[in-house]
Amino acid sequence: MPKLTLLIGRKAMQVYDLDKETILIGREDDVDIVIDNPSVSRKHAQIRKEGAGWVVEDLGSSNGTFLHGEKISSAKPVKEGDEIGFGKFSVVFGKAVGDAVDQAAAKPAAKPAATDATGGTMQIKSHEVKELLKESERKRRAHLQWESGGRKGTCYLSDSPAVLFGTDELCDVKVPSGPKHHLLIIRSKDGYEARNLGGMFDSMKVAGKTTKRAPLKDGDVVQMKGLVVNYVADIA
Repeated sequence: MPKLTLLIGRKAMQVYDLDKETILIGREDDVDIVIDNPSVSRKHAQIRKEGAGWVVEDLGSSNGTFLHGEKISSAKPVKEGDEIGFGKFSVVFGKAVGDAVDQAAAKPAAKPAATDATGGTMQIKSHEVKELLKESERKRRAHLQWESGGRKGTCYLSDSPAVLFGTDELCDVKVPSGPKHHLLIIRSKDGYEARNLGGMFDSMKVAGKTTKRAPLKDGDVVQMKGLVVNYVADIA
């Protein structure tokens, strides 16, 4: 039985078993997959069985339906692994994807909307959509992936113009060892830069070069006395 995985902001939300021949996707309560968001039309698209295979068709939506990034104007055949997009949302046809999805818990997509909480209709409420999109957008912004003393973490630079690493309680990231104020990553005119606050006895390397202060580019690794920080730039 084919499966359908609903993705929001690249996060797998639910897996469905396609146990009926037409699956409706949209914003209205009487469709099979309900997404309460203005970018999705009331009845946006359908995936239906046709002969031995399946096709996807746009139902006159405002923002269009896309197959592998190309807008479709008529019913198009779909195969396992094809991604179907509408607004900022998408579904992957034919298989379950994503670590967050329990394939064994796949829901049937054939039940009507007027089912109880255990029924097959999947409803993504407006506030849930907003939070998921906000989190997805946040993850596309510049951030730091750090490791020190066996601990790991991520700092999103959109949350603050600067991140201070050190052993002091007031540091943004408290590390197990090192100076009270160890390393500062701060917004600059052209992006972000790393500054060594540890003094002359605590050398800092950026992209393999010893320095006291250096601008950062995507993929640069900052190393300081047991602290490793990887800089990830904004994703366009």
